[in-house]
Amino acid sequence: MTSSPSFTLEDLLLGYANPAYDQHAKRLLAQKDVVARILKGVVPEFHHIDLATIANQCIEGEPEIGAIPVDMDKTNAARQMPKELRGDNTESASPTEGWIRFDILFHAIVPQSGERITLIVNIEAQKTQSHSRLGYALLRRAIYYACRLISSQKETEFTKSNYDDIKKVYSIWICMDAPDEKSAINVYDMQERHLLHITKAEKNHYDLLSIIMIYLGADNSSNDLIRFLNVLFRDAAKSAAEKKKILESEFDLDISSDMEKEMNTMCNLSEGIFEQGIVQGIEQGREQGIAQGREQGIAQGESGMILSMLRKGYDLTSIADISQWSINKIEQLAKAHHLL
Repeated sequence: MTSSPSFTLEDLLLGYANPAYDQHAKRLLAQKDVVARILKGVVPEFHHIDLATIANQCIEGEPEIGAIPVDMDKTNAARQMPKELRGDNTESASPTEGWIRFDILFHAIVPQSGERITLIVNIEAQKTQSHSRLGYALLRRAIYYACRLISSQKETEFTKSNYDDIKKVYSIWICMDAPDEKSAINVYDMQERHLLHITKAEKNHYDLLSIIMIYLGADNSSNDLIRFLNVLFRDAAKSAAEKKKILESEFDLDISSDMEKEMNTMCNLSEGIFEQGIVQGIEQGREQGIAQGREQGIAQGESGMILSMLRKGYDLTSIADISQWSINKIEQLAKAHHLL
């Protein structure tokens, strides 16, 4: 019997215990038109390919969402077994339940020099890059994921000693915050250095692994990809309808019914508003330096978030579900601010 994960108060307030939001974010991130913009923005092989071609011709099949485990001996096993196992009680059970899984995983084909180069691409959505909140350096985890994408190709992409068939992998991490609140994109890959004489290897023999960290900050970045992702995930002040209008007019994005559904659900969950209001409250409390002040700061953040949702017209049940406040307490707050 496994114990439930232990969440601190801050973890709960930051939404780490809300798997529903995470799943909708991943589904939105896995839409081919969204993936195409990420690939064009940060993967050199796609810089000169138009978005329509990337979305319609370069992404193989449908990106797998949370289906393939990361850990050794499980990645390929999951690819070979049925997605669900059924016992005598006829209840469904996932064979990968409890395993650490890649958020989004797919193959991409790049037309280049008359050849078709296959890349294996992993995209991870991460609420925070903060070492103090995660308990580890996120970059180390990214390196592990990328290495697993290389090693798991044995018996899937190549067999025996056919190492020339290893496919290049990209592990792209989209963090919903930034170390100093300034948006950034960092790339970590393999480079050749010459310590004695100059003997050059063919780049395609060692250029097999790249890690890309995308940090979404609070600044107004001019980078198209950062702006696009900020509209999708960070701009909690805008409704789904407002986001749809911006994405269609500024980014020429054709919003599918699936994308619109995911955006609506995410905005209804209001986690962005929730996190920003609560984090501000926590920080205000910390600055006061005493437990009472911290609690007051949290309370201020909670009430500010709830008032924001009330003004936007969210129903009381949804607000109660997100904030963990009682409906009666929310009504009292609303009446005190003449919103009911």
